[in-house]
Amino acid sequence: MTPDKPPVKIRNAGQAVDAILEYLREQKTLEVPAQNTRWREKTLYSGESQDYAVTSRLFTSGEWLIEIYQDVAPLSRTVYQVRLFQATRHYYWHGSIHANGEVKEATDYRILSEEESRKIANEILLKSKIAPPRPGGYGH
Repeated sequence: MTPDKPPVKIRNAGQAVDAILEYLREQKTLEVPAQNTRWREKTLYSGESQDYAVTSRLFTSGEWLIEIYQDVAPLSRTVYQVRLFQATRHYYWHGSIHANGEVKEATDYRILSEEESRKIANEILLKSKIAPPRPGGYGH
């Protein structure tokens, strides 16, 4: 007899964004993007030459930024690490969502200092400028 696989509710980074935003709306936290927000999506690459395979997805809409990182794992065990950031109001949330929909908060949804906000904005900006690896990359 094989063990039952947990149900998969979150299959990709886009679904992780939707689920996290719904979770935050239910928590009645600080301002959260509207349900009908249109997101632009971009792949971010790690700048570490020995680990170019590390990528994340950046979702942007106006001043809102959501970065999603996921480990390589079977879909049913995938965990999406999420950072939500609003640049002008300095809102920030960090947590994770499992493929089964379970959310874990790493930080409370809060307002950052201007210095903390600038640091995160610069970090994301730097990641967005890293070019993808050349064909045959990833240490091959």
